[in-house]
Amino acid sequence: MKKGTPAGAVEYLKDGKIIAYPTETVFGIGCDPYQEQAVQRIFHIKKRPSTKKFILISSSYKQLEEVVDTKRISQEVLESWPGPNTWLVPPNDKLPKWLIDKENGLIAVRVSSHDAVNEICEKFGKPIISTSANLYNSKILKDYKEVESIFNKEIDYLVIGDTGEYDKPSIIRNMLTGEILRK
Repeated sequence: MKKGTPAGAVEYLKDGKIIAYPTETVFGIGCDPYQEQAVQRIFHIKKRPSTKKFILISSSYKQLEEVVDTKRISQEVLESWPGPNTWLVPPNDKLPKWLIDKENGLIAVRVSSHDAVNEICEKFGKPIISTSANLYNSKILKDYKEVESIFNKEIDYLVIGDTGEYDKPSIIRNMLTGEILRK
C-alpha cells in the first residue's frame, strides 16, 4: 500500500486501483465507478453482498449531473449539500447498470464537504465510489492507521488525513419516498 496526498490518489483511480481516503464522517474506500472490475474488487475487499450498492461521492453537484436525472432532483437534496447527506435518486441513462440498485432503480449520491474528497474528485474530474472503510457489518474506521492495519494488502493507495467531526457515516435518504435508510 502506497500512502500520500489526495492528488497522488488520482493516478491510482485512473489505473483502476482502489484507494482509501478521509471524508467528513469516516474513512472511505473508493475507485473509478466506470471500471466494473474495480467496483467488484471493493465488494470482495469488504466481503459485502453485491446487492448492497455503493455511494457515488463528488466535489460538486455539477459532477453528479453526469450520473443523475437532473430534471428530477429536488430542492431539498440540493440544499442539503455539501455535507454528510446521501440521497437515493433517479439515475440518468448513461450510468452503468452495475451501479444502480436493482430493487428500486436508484443510485446513492453525495456532494462532500471534505477537502481531501473534493481535491480527489476535482483532479479526477468525476465522482468516485465511496463506501466506509471497514469489513461488511464491522466497526467503522476514522483513523488512517486503522485502515492501514486492516487493509494493507487490499488497498493500493491510502490518503493520509483526518476525517471530519461527524461520528457516524452519512445519513442516507430516499428522495422519492422520504424514507431514512441510515441515520
